[in-house]
Amino acid sequence: MFLERLVALGRLFLGYGLAPAEFLKLLTDVQDDSRFLANVVVIEIALNGGFRAERLPLQVWGEYEEEEVPAGKKAKKNKKRRMVFRPDVARGLGLPFVRPAGGNLTQPQGRYGLPVYPVFPAMWKELSQSAASFLRGRLDRTENLARPFSATEIKQVADLLQTTAAEIQGRLDAANSGYGLVVLAVPAEEGPYRYLDRPPKPGDRDRILVGESVLSPGRYIVGDLARIAGCFKSSKILEGAEKGTAERCRLCARDEAPAVSMYSKAWSWLAPTWHPPFSARFKKGDKVTDLAAAVGALCADCYLALTVGAGIFKEVSGVLPLWLRRELFLPVASAGGRREAAKGGNVPAIQGTVLVLPLQEPGAEDGVFLKEALDRYRRRQPLRPGRNDRALAAITGFEATLPEELGSDHYRLAMVYYTESNADIHLRAVVEDVLPSVVATLQEVIGVVLAQAVPVRQELKLPAGGWVAERYGSLPYLLVRAYGGCYLWSVLAKVLHRRPLDWKPFVAGAASRMAGQAQASVLGTETARRQNWSELKEEVYFYTLFRYFFRRYHQVVFQKGGRELRDWRELQAVLTERPPEEMHFQTPEELGFAAGYLARQFGRWYYGKLQKDFLRHRVMTFGSELRPDDVWRRALSRFQEYALKVDLRVTDEFRRRAAVVECEYRRLRPVVAKEKDEFIAAFWSGYALALPAEQAGQDNQNQQNGSEAS
Repeated sequence: MFLERLVALGRLFLGYGLAPAEFLKLLTDVQDDSRFLANVVVIEIALNGGFRAERLPLQVWGEYEEEEVPAGKKAKKNKKRRMVFRPDVARGLGLPFVRPAGGNLTQPQGRYGLPVYPVFPAMWKELSQSAASFLRGRLDRTENLARPFSATEIKQVADLLQTTAAEIQGRLDAANSGYGLVVLAVPAEEGPYRYLDRPPKPGDRDRILVGESVLSPGRYIVGDLARIAGCFKSSKILEGAEKGTAERCRLCARDEAPAVSMYSKAWSWLAPTWHPPFSARFKKGDKVTDLAAAVGALCADCYLALTVGAGIFKEVSGVLPLWLRRELFLPVASAGGRREAAKGGNVPAIQGTVLVLPLQEPGAEDGVFLKEALDRYRRRQPLRPGRNDRALAAITGFEATLPEELGSDHYRLAMVYYTESNADIHLRAVVEDVLPSVVATLQEVIGVVLAQAVPVRQELKLPAGGWVAERYGSLPYLLVRAYGGCYLWSVLAKVLHRRPLDWKPFVAGAASRMAGQAQASVLGTETARRQNWSELKEEVYFYTLFRYFFRRYHQVVFQKGGRELRDWRELQAVLTERPPEEMHFQTPEELGFAAGYLARQFGRWYYGKLQKDFLRHRVMTFGSELRPDDVWRRALSRFQEYALKVDLRVTDEFRRRAAVVECEYRRLRPVVAKEKDEFIAAFWSGYALALPAEQAGQDNQNQQNGSEAS
């Protein structure tokens, strides 16, 4: 199924807007590993009138520029500078090559579409002594040669290569590390390279200057990109045939020509070193010898589309940011785990890709606008003013662009998350059949939720910055923090497929983290208490924000209800403005918020009298865990007793409100026992949001004194 998606993506690009230069960028490594353009060895070969060969002067397809070396922490003066190579990638497409992905890099591998061979630094010394074996092994695997070369002709070319290799070996230094290309250019009227009387004009997208001819002075060797791309197409198909052929294509069922295996060096996920549980009849030892029979074969068109789709897949892949990847490996219910995120540490580089797949083949009339849209999708270009392009980072977690032309529900999105290390693939998740309209709705939901949560952050006096919107405006971040890394991918698929979210795991994790932060603040030092108080307020902000998201997601996306909770400002008004006899609470959450609010109010009076934190001194003694009944027995039902013991003056209105809340707890106690996480999470929310705005200055001073430990 996954290969079918790549084929569909490749067909979309092959049908619209894929010029020869773009095709070569996808199928070759010129763009990704252009350092090989630093030493270009071109050997010109003429076949008319007998075999003649001569080498062109050594070329550098790019420029060396001086740049400043980043200074260390202690280095402030005498900053060093170095020379770096800036390759000319556009010109380099005239000498396309594929870098070996593994094995012995000095040995010939795969199929060469043209006689263009990458050379690694350690190879020049050997080539300066003997180059014949280097050429023979690669010529045997090279397609589109005008004719086979004899041993004498190979010896003649090898002698020329040896001379140039010795020249390169002598000029290697810190700037020129020694990566290079060996090119056998055989100009012919109908070939990929030919002679012209004048060089191509700068910016010519169809023809590339290889060099001025030595065998035909006054003429120029020029590469034709369309013909070069055609050579690579045929070599790719032969590369697939190395792992077997079949009579029928697995996808389109065509049987006009032998179909080839799906093996392609452009698609590292189906590598020859892969050891799947195949039947022994397809294997020789540990290696699969007939991949076409084991997995299936593709016709030339489908195989080419697979190769292009694989190139697009690699090109549009992005890496999840470090702060999001760290979140994936933290225990969801641990307050200490949250602090570990700030300590750094290595985490795997997780990549992601968004594939855009059409439900049906676009019509010919769509080609004009699709060309620009596909180009913007590939390059993840900035959004266009006045167009409904979408940046998908808030939904996917990595940079991706969905142009307006591809944003209708005539397309489907497939999101792939994986880790790749030395061709070893760990596929983490595949979320298919995502509607672009759902993505658009989720972006709107997140935007509304962020705006709703702004007053909460302001009330909590938490720092603001671009990172707040970046993190809390990221759907993967919200989900991984709410449900944990081990459930992220399944929950993300739920959201993207408009299925209901689970409430219990979220509130259990939030309550557990808040409890851990509160306990740490009781047992820790003054500095630790201030830090944990700040972390607790950040957790309250997340809890409130995700409640907004949970409710709005179910109302707008899932379109079925969602848990009801009166807004914190409404509950705050109930506890400060409504007459006590009219106070009433429906759920453990509302009751927990009220209990936390009153505990914070009483705590301010308590600290003013005794200079001691109320919760730490009377409720969470010795760092004990806070449970709903502890709040009732040690706080709500004993405010009056504590006030009398320490001669604390509290208002009559506070006594009446505390009495109402204590009675409400008795009434709802059986329900609270079943929903204790809801009560505790809301308790800390009410506790953190209790302080009116006009007293924030005094609250900040109390924090500095360590009074707000909990």
